Amino acid sequence: MKALIIIVSALFSMISLQTENYYIIKVKGDIFDETIGRNLKQGDAVKSTDKLIFKQQDAMAVVISDSRGRFTLKYPAEQNEYNDALYVFVKTALVMSKQRQLSTRAIGISSTVSNLNNYFGYELFNIIGDTLLINLSEKYYPLNKGYDIMVVYEQNGKTYKKILERNNQTIMLSRKTFDLPAEGEVYTGKISFYKINHNDGINTLLSETSFRFIDWNQLEKELNIIIEKFYNGNKPELQSLLKDYFKDFYGKTDEIVLAKFTGKLIDKHAQE
Repeated sequence: MKALIIIVSALFSMISLQTENYYIIKVKGDIFDETIGRNLKQGDAVKSTDKLIFKQQDAMAVVISDSRGRFTLKYPAEQNEYNDALYVFVKTALVMSKQRQLSTRAIGISSTVSNLNNYFGYELFNIIGDTLLINLSEKYYPLNKGYDIMVVYEQNGKTYKKILERNNQTIMLSRKTFDLPAEGEVYTGKISFYKINHNDGINTLLSETSFRFIDWNQLEKELNIIIEKFYNGNKPELQSLLKDYFKDFYGKTDEIVLAKFTGKLIDKHAQE
């Protein structure tokens, strides 16, 4: 009897897996779904039995299921290549996210930056929208006592040096700072940050990083897909899930800005 129960449970699990929908949150690269007859796009629903063609080896998609949380669709490294296209079923390409389940961890946020190098990190730093305001610690960056922050970067073969706009201890980074397009997702090259001491003329290198300015309208669409599927009235849990998604897919950002952004989206959804 026990064996029969196990077999029946396994069959129900297999049926559930095959009929469960996986909703596309975001796609990088080109992934063709033969079942629906076109490339995957945001908002599509796929099943585990759908046959996919990865047009690039590193193409990927972030998805959420009806009940099992968040996954990534990636082409399995052990698969073979045929005719310059990569064929695989959805069920074979699914990779569990390390943070796919709803989390109850609190979102830890510090309002003052005491180390720009740690704040930006060593790779790509993401800026949501057009402008980022950074409140610097007066102890380590006494901007009102003869100091400024300068950025140095190259663009179109020229080197630029700019003192950042500021209001007391708050410095501003924007698309205009680096003469970037006003819309869409855009990247910078390497940006070097220096602390300028006007008292003795010494410039100190603080950090080197690059930036991605994210189109907040596009990000809102991605996060709303998650909110619509997982909102159950518990805002902290959902904010933690959205934060994990952002870190998995985009990487490092200002956590205060991210918390405010996700909080507003959740509140808006709750009022509808």
